[in-house]
Amino acid sequence: MRRRGLSLVEVLIAIVLLGIVGAGITRMLQSQMRYFGKSTNERDARSVSRNALNLMRAEMRMIEPAGVIAAAADSITVHLPYAVGLHCSLSTGTFVPVDSLTWATAEYAGYAWRDTTANAAYTYEVSGTDPVPGLTTACTSVGLGVVPGGRELVLAPAIPVATVGAPLMLFQTVTYKFAASALVPGRTALWRRVTGGVAEEIAVPFDATSRFRFYIPAATTAQDAVPGTLSTMRGVEVVLRGESERASPGTAEPEVSESRVSILFRNAVQ
Repeated sequence: MRRRGLSLVEVLIAIVLLGIVGAGITRMLQSQMRYFGKSTNERDARSVSRNALNLMRAEMRMIEPAGVIAAAADSITVHLPYAVGLHCSLSTGTFVPVDSLTWATAEYAGYAWRDTTANAAYTYEVSGTDPVPGLTTACTSVGLGVVPGGRELVLAPAIPVATVGAPLMLFQTVTYKFAASALVPGRTALWRRVTGGVAEEIAVPFDATSRFRFYIPAATTAQDAVPGTLSTMRGVEVVLRGESERASPGTAEPEVSESRVSILFRNAVQ
């Protein structure tokens, strides 16, 4: 008995059905790829902001109001403490232990001492002369003990009027700035530069609207305007609009994730 083959109509119907099924699978795969690409880029955009925020939060919370020396929407320059201690005598201070890497990489720019009056303000002494090792007797002779593993240092210029036990800080001068990136051309990066050191990109890329905003006394929200007197600044709000390096499939623009963090300065009084 002869076996009947497929007719031309049946073949055409099969081809059409296969085309419909194939088109559906293709659209599903494309949709999944777009979703995956978008999710990946959104995660990358969030990571850019998170990495920068972690560093800035750790460093800038050590600043106190008189330590701000310049500010703008795209940058802020501060005296950043990296060691704290107490004044003993003869311009000698005893300082608590500091991580060896922090100590080795710090670019000493001067010291600050806090008076013991009701005002209790810090006075900053900018100096190009590194501290030198001091004697423990400068502390023990005035009734102060020394911290095990710490350092006794003689500061220059001489501490003017600080009394025994006055708090001391060693600081470096650091600028954080939003500027054009060298790693990702055409995009904005957050740079960190220690005076006397090399500028480095700490996070990239950002949207060009990323910026600093500023807290003033008695204000519950940050403002865009820089305070006329920097010492009245009580903190900063960092607005970070992190971007993905690549545009998501089907779009021409990178993904953007905005993060905001408020950092109130140490000893700031609202």
